[in-house]
Amino acid sequence: MTAREFSIIERYFKSISNLSQHENTVVIGPGDDCAVLRVPDHMELCVSTDTLIEGVHFLPNSPAKVVASRTMAANLSDLAAMGATPYAFLLAMTFPEAREDWLEGFSTTLAEIIQQYQVPLVGGNLSKGPLSLTVTIMGTVPAGSAIKRSGASVGDDIYVTGTLGDAAQGLALSRNGETDGYLVSRYEFPVARIAAGRHLRGLANSLIDISDGLVAEIGHLMETDSLGAEVTAWELPLSKELVKSAGEDSAISMALFSGDDYELCFTADPADCGEIKAVSDSIDLPMTRIGVVTDGGEIVIRNSRGEPMDFGNAGYEHF
Repeated sequence: MTAREFSIIERYFKSISNLSQHENTVVIGPGDDCAVLRVPDHMELCVSTDTLIEGVHFLPNSPAKVVASRTMAANLSDLAAMGATPYAFLLAMTFPEAREDWLEGFSTTLAEIIQQYQVPLVGGNLSKGPLSLTVTIMGTVPAGSAIKRSGASVGDDIYVTGTLGDAAQGLALSRNGETDGYLVSRYEFPVARIAAGRHLRGLANSLIDISDGLVAEIGHLMETDSLGAEVTAWELPLSKELVKSAGEDSAISMALFSGDDYELCFTADPADCGEIKAVSDSIDLPMTRIGVVTDGGEIVIRNSRGEPMDFGNAGYEHF
């Protein structure tokens, strides 16, 4: 590592983790060959990694604060989908040039996220090349309590948090040059549903985050046990801003097939609907029942007339 790399790490990254606040977690932080972490007794570690690339996961020339926000939300959302509490993360960055204004904006936003979620940066890497960011994130759950994708049963209710489709319209508006407003914000500054995931431990019997589109994610929940699902399109939670901007038909399509909302989709026993309502109220986040698990082996989306909707290759795919 060159002196310049050490200088960038020292100036923009080493100081933002406030490691003194995490001395019960971090034994050795940035600056050594490895971080050393202390895992609490009776807890298990959830670990995930994601790479975000300019032009794929965020628009070219996106502001640094947007890059930081989308990068961290994508990774924190994976913890939410397991019911985990953020614990620590590593960050590997590749960028074409070390622009001080960009690094300042990125590290300032990153510091705000670190403070909000109480998740220290404990190491990483810098390299020169096209802009991409890889985060390895860690979270903790009480032993045996992580919520998996598998576990749904026939007759279970299917729920989603928040509203769906907002990010897709926000992306479309951003591509057309809009830089503010509710929908653009939903795309640029997604919120990981960490509190919802934690509160759903013991209630949700399967859980996934909505990064690649609702229908695709429901498919992931059902594929392990060869289950099916029936979803009622008119029950999908849509924001008034999305319906006003895109129209109801397009809003429903975005809610079903577009990604980047980073809401949660989960299944639960119908007998637990009262407890789920209580959780929703306690954290001030809508949790909407949108369908039911079936034994049909396929996903059926019914329109407002009760007719099955035809859809092809739903959801985002990299290849």
